[in-house]
Amino acid sequence: MFENINKELLPIKAHYFLFNAATGPIVPFLPTIAKQIGFSGLLVGTIYTILPVSGLIAKPLFGGLADKFKIHKLLFLLFQVVVAVAMFTILFIPKMDRTAVVTLNCDGEASLEICSKNGFSTNVISNVISKTVHRNSSCQVSCKATEEIYTQMCLHWQALKFCNITNSSISDTDRFDFTVEFDIFHDLNLDKCVYIHHFMAKFPNNELHKPACTKYTKTLCTATCHDNPAFNQLLEEAEVVENTTQFQLFLSASVISWVGMAVVVSIADAICFNLLGNERRKEYGKQKMWGSIGFGIFGISAGYLVDVFSKGQSEKDYSCIFYIMLIVMIFDIIVSATLRKKNPENSEDDPSILGEIATIFKDGNVLAFGWWCIGAGMCTGVIWNFLFWYTEDLATSAQFTWLKTLQGLLTGIQCFIGELPFNFISGNVLRKLGHVNVMSLVLLVYAIRFMAYSTISNPWWFLIIEVLHGPSLGLCWPTMVSYGDKVTPPGTKATIQGFIGAVFEGIG
Repeated sequence: MFENINKELLPIKAHYFLFNAATGPIVPFLPTIAKQIGFSGLLVGTIYTILPVSGLIAKPLFGGLADKFKIHKLLFLLFQVVVAVAMFTILFIPKMDRTAVVTLNCDGEASLEICSKNGFSTNVISNVISKTVHRNSSCQVSCKATEEIYTQMCLHWQALKFCNITNSSISDTDRFDFTVEFDIFHDLNLDKCVYIHHFMAKFPNNELHKPACTKYTKTLCTATCHDNPAFNQLLEEAEVVENTTQFQLFLSASVISWVGMAVVVSIADAICFNLLGNERRKEYGKQKMWGSIGFGIFGISAGYLVDVFSKGQSEKDYSCIFYIMLIVMIFDIIVSATLRKKNPENSEDDPSILGEIATIFKDGNVLAFGWWCIGAGMCTGVIWNFLFWYTEDLATSAQFTWLKTLQGLLTGIQCFIGELPFNFISGNVLRKLGHVNVMSLVLLVYAIRFMAYSTISNPWWFLIIEVLHGPSLGLCWPTMVSYGDKVTPPGTKATIQGFIGAVFEGIG
């Protein structure tokens, strides 16, 4: 039974399985992890504009270096380590507390006014206002200093440290900070604003004061609600002041891990085609399908585990999948170290890599292929980056508990019913239909798939649509890399695979 197994190809099969098993639980969830940290759709869109550009630069750059200096395996292993470390650091990026512009109104009893230009959503209002339940809450406030507010605070808040402060001693940048402690039972919603009433002001020295004024006074403030998801959502819909620290950390870790994945994927494909040789080039899909198996198994498991570890919490706990990623990546590095790459099929008289590339891109068919890669990349990018976000927008509160399980099942169907069988039969399909016809088929299926997404309001129906992942991405990737290998001269495999990946992910 085992004597027919090609032991030379076992390490590359194992790499595809382990690498996709490691990154599979993380990559699909990254947009929703970013959303939970507190990034807006605009910021996530910005991140996913920058990431492909980093891959656009990294793939041909490091592919060219690998071909030039024959260091495929060194870069292959090095960037696997980079992926593991960079991706694991995302776990430790703190959640972003929203900071919004609010108004402190003091006329008799003080109140904090939080407004939204378009009004607050019903779900947010229900979480911050209750007429049946008493629940203590708190937010941190920093207000602009004025002589009028200081006078009222001195006389009626009984905050003596604000006495004897004259207008001449207050600069435009002076502010005073305190914590608002209140019961949501007393909160009010009028028009497009929420008012926090009957609160106590707690200053940094732990002094508590009851805010009150005999003369109407107001000042602009910024409010932040640490460890308070309900009011963080309220502030998110208000006039938000963006905090860039978490964004910079997330972007840096994402770019580094994306560059690492881009290099690992392109060099792995070059190594795989090198091991297969020209005669077995179309058997690439049978090697790549092990990646789909790993991605599917661990993708389904990840979704379920996130829901289990998040039970009873208002937000999802993703920590388990980061530890799974780290452990599996270590195994992948160990297995990849056993790879034995064949000697390249070129001689000292071969033309330069740049010369070969220039010759390839003069071919009109290759240019048309490049446009197809861009179109397929656009379709794939929408699904990779925003399908899970879209399911969260469609999901009702009753569906939230097992939402990650649904997303994991979507990943499983994409892999086992979609990619896996089509990776396996891709060689036969390409032989019968030819690369050009398969390229047209891929774009047609993507069009049908997006039309189906637009007509469905229940995200659980997406489980049926994801069957189309097979004749779209399941055929797209083997077609793309095999055609690239077909038109590539020996000695430039990693370079061209890098360019193909750069056009697909970076531009498309």
